[in-house]
Amino acid sequence: MARTYTRESLGRELARAQARGWEACCVEAERRVDLPRALLLAIASRETDMDDVVGDGGHGRGLFQIDDRSHRTFLLEHGAGGTDGKPPVRDAARYAAQLVRDNLEFARRKGVSEPERLKFALSAYNAGPGNAHAGWQAGDSDARTTGADYGRDVLRRHEHFRALVNGGPTSALERGSRGGRVEELKGKLADWYGRNAPGEFERFGVKPGPVFGAALEQAVLDFQRRKGLKVDGVVGPKTLAALER
Repeated sequence: MARTYTRESLGRELARAQARGWEACCVEAERRVDLPRALLLAIASRETDMDDVVGDGGHGRGLFQIDDRSHRTFLLEHGAGGTDGKPPVRDAARYAAQLVRDNLEFARRKGVSEPERLKFALSAYNAGPGNAHAGWQAGDSDARTTGADYGRDVLRRHEHFRALVNGGPTSALERGSRGGRVEELKGKLADWYGRNAPGEFERFGVKPGPVFGAALEQAVLDFQRRKGLKVDGVVGPKTLAALER
């Protein structure tokens, strides 16, 4: 199960990563393989609370907890073969980023839909591609991950880190958005319809998960019509405020 965190605690983690040069390593590694900005920060946050340590009974090495049982060659080549060895953060960031990119390609080959692939790739980072695929076939790529929530949790953290590095409040939600705030939106819409229009939310066919897709957009458009709001499918402060009433 993921450790609890707040936006403030993630802000402190980001400050530590910036002060130690780790954020710059993450940005460079993400750009090399075309990953979303701040994704590696989210992985490091889940793995170590943003600390360059040896963990997992001595098997997890460094900021991204690269496992010595699965990635021994990389660790040996980067001076981390000993029992307390940690690879340089820049090299570890590049390696972790490439693992995620490889997992995305594996997901594509296995027929995982594009909106599901990033969560799948994160599940695979923790549990391995085979376990992520087995979980996905059974309905949830996270099923065999630590705490059965790894991919979802990293996506939630990513949403927060992305807002923090952009230096402003979290942006509005719209089709294509992903992360914990999308899951919260789905829950709030389901609750509102349950109170005010029983049975109506179910007809949109909104699926659980962190992705803002076409079905959720239709539900938002319908809600905005019912509330006399601007009907654009974008969930900003006014739509969120209306959901609370």
